[in-house]
Amino acid sequence: MEVECPVVAPLPFPDLQLTVTYAEALRYAQGRLKMLGNGGLKPFCAAHQLTYPNIINLKNGKLKREEPRLLQRLLGCLAVPTELLHYPLASKTPCFLLPDAEALATFREQLQFLINAE
Repeated sequence: MEVECPVVAPLPFPDLQLTVTYAEALRYAQGRLKMLGNGGLKPFCAAHQLTYPNIINLKNGKLKREEPRLLQRLLGCLAVPTELLHYPLASKTPCFLLPDAEALATFREQLQFLINAE
């Protein structure tokens, strides 16, 4: 009896033009969390199984260090799917790779709206 190995797709080289910085992703997430309004954050965290104190600290810019995995998870909950990339290679802070040009354009448009609303 022969055992079949699952076929794994090769990992393509990422399109680096589809990346946003940690700072951009953080600012976007903070703006989106502020849109939830008073009393909306706790139910959001519960629904998405996010730790409320961590999300409050992220929202208020009071994280003790950068939390790229938490930010990536939060972006996914905000319908912004990303992959973490360590680029530039010497950087300690990863960037976030969006799936396509349309997602990047939408992200940039919404980020600009959030910045203008501050």
